[in-house]
Amino acid sequence: MKKPSTLLRSLSTRLSTRLSPSPAVAPWPPVRSAYDRWLAAELDELRADPLSPCTSAAWLGRALGLAVAAQRRLVESGTAAGAGIDRKTVDECVEDTAEMLDACAGLRDRLDMLRGYVSSTRAALHWLEGGGGAAAPARRAAAAFAECDAVERRCGAELAKCGSNLRKLGERALLHARNPAGAAGRDEEALSGARAAALLAVGAMGAALSFRPRRAVSGVAHLAAGGAGGKGAVAQWECALHEVQRHVREEYDRRRKDGVPCMAELDAAAAAGRAVRCAVAGGRACPVTVAAAARRRCDELEEAVAAFEEKIGDLHRELIAVRMVLLEWAQRARGHELLRLPRI
Repeated sequence: MKKPSTLLRSLSTRLSTRLSPSPAVAPWPPVRSAYDRWLAAELDELRADPLSPCTSAAWLGRALGLAVAAQRRLVESGTAAGAGIDRKTVDECVEDTAEMLDACAGLRDRLDMLRGYVSSTRAALHWLEGGGGAAAPARRAAAAFAECDAVERRCGAELAKCGSNLRKLGERALLHARNPAGAAGRDEEALSGARAAALLAVGAMGAALSFRPRRAVSGVAHLAAGGAGGKGAVAQWECALHEVQRHVREEYDRRRKDGVPCMAELDAAAAAGRAVRCAVAGGRACPVTVAAAARRRCDELEEAVAAFEEKIGDLHRELIAVRMVLLEWAQRARGHELLRLPRI
């Protein structure tokens, strides 16, 4: 029979062994990074704002602003980061950033078209209001409305290739699940968050600025719990991003099936133009109230276009800065490879 002191020591040893945490067990709840908390909070706020529906210019402007902020955070931390990310991933991100810059250029072209649309609508209103029902002003107004129709057709056909490229980017945008731990995981998290925020904003803009949207909104492919290849847990910001994308896609798909523009201000301007055409059908004079409503809608659309031009310009500049950081990472990775000595 064991002595009492020996028995107590044996029980104490076994109890402490059972109670000590296993090094292979991850902590629960998982430790969230400061970046994860920031981006998740921003996305939750973007989704839950009742005053700015996702079809409004205000919401799209906020989405662009978040994309700009995410690129800026990556650039600010980029000089001392990136050492743990493999060269192939960095090279892919350099190419993807170039695709995103092309998408921004496409959005700028689309905004130029919308400026032409507003100008043509105003020209038509000018001829209708000052023509007094005469034939010559009516013909000039009809020509201006024909230019509006041409813009609608071009906007419906533009960015098809760009949308396809954005979908491909979305399939590989979430990178940090490959290496969720350590400094490399933090670097990839910031890189993934910046790309995801840009894809969300640019994808929504591409659909919103089309009179006849033909494709669903491009975005980031959703990762199920466990991450890519079953490694690591999905970050909270990824879950928040999925909820925002789901909400935007459902609303935009509904409007797309109804055959109306996704952005409310664009839809209102197009509807006001149709109301003017119906009012003057058969040579009638345009009612003052109908013309005033059309002018007001043109002003609202022009204000939205001006705000978008500024924010897309900001995003374009930040993406160039991100590309410079990525090229620095790629050069550093190649330098490390050159310094490796062959095994003897």
